[in-house]
Amino acid sequence: MSEMEEFSAYRAEDLQDKGLDPMVVLPASEGSNGHTLKEIEESLDGQSYFLGEVPQQFRFDPHSFLPLNSDRLIGTVNMAEKTLADVSMIIDGEVEQIQKFQKKINFWEDRIEKNKTMIQKNQNKVKQNLIDVSYDKKNRDYWWSRAEQVTLDYQTAAASNRETDWAWLVKKYALKNADGTQIDPTHVAVDELCNGEANNLAAQYRMAGDKYEQSKKDREIENNRLIRENANFMNTNDLLQNYIANTYRNDIEPLQDGVLLMKELGVKLKSLGQEGSKATYGELRAWAEQFLNDFLKSNPRVSQSMVTEFRKLTSIPLPADHC
Repeated sequence: MSEMEEFSAYRAEDLQDKGLDPMVVLPASEGSNGHTLKEIEESLDGQSYFLGEVPQQFRFDPHSFLPLNSDRLIGTVNMAEKTLADVSMIIDGEVEQIQKFQKKINFWEDRIEKNKTMIQKNQNKVKQNLIDVSYDKKNRDYWWSRAEQVTLDYQTAAASNRETDWAWLVKKYALKNADGTQIDPTHVAVDELCNGEANNLAAQYRMAGDKYEQSKKDREIENNRLIRENANFMNTNDLLQNYIANTYRNDIEPLQDGVLLMKELGVKLKSLGQEGSKATYGELRAWAEQFLNDFLKSNPRVSQSMVTEFRKLTSIPLPADHC
């Protein structure tokens, strides 16, 4: 064994004892040197890259592989078409979520319309009750005033205590005896007979007036109940309107923005994926970076998950813990 071979063997054993890779030592012989360079070349995949390009796993997320800017979108596999299919699936998923929220909104809107119908029905009833109350008041006052008038007329006849005044009272109200015959104004007890009949007649008039008074009170009570019921319907509608507004603002509109983002990506992929296209990932990334930047300024409510999907589909690097 030559001195150089002995030295190389010694150094290799020494490095192995220390847990180091002996291949990092470059022996002096040309044959050994050529072998080591080959190993190094293979460790770099034996590839040559354009200026400014290195394997993406060494520049960005080490857990994912991203194509080079110079890689073609259309090769043995039409990646533009494949990505477009993925975009369509994402859009369908977002539209399905929108439809779920829309079903809730449709239910709430239907409830609001039913409440509005009940509110209008109650308002119509309240309006009619107010009209009827005005008639109840008139009828009540009419019959109560008749009762008062009967009493006043009897008092007038009693104060005069003349035959002509008793005859007038008997004729005016058709006062009768218990057997149904007309009271005789010349009867010795005409005062007592007319007093009893006048009181009975006045009581009947007051009872008729009392019925209208009770009817008026019942209508007023019903109106108060209907007004409270309408207030509850209105409060419910206000709450449902807030639900609808919040669902649109917080749920549907962000989804719609996401759909718009993906549709724009779909349009771009269609243009890049035309027959004979030599589009590269670099072109897609250059467009996507600028478009996403402008889109987020105009549509800040788009969900982060949709932005992440957009970056993945357009091969824009994103650290693993942000995916």
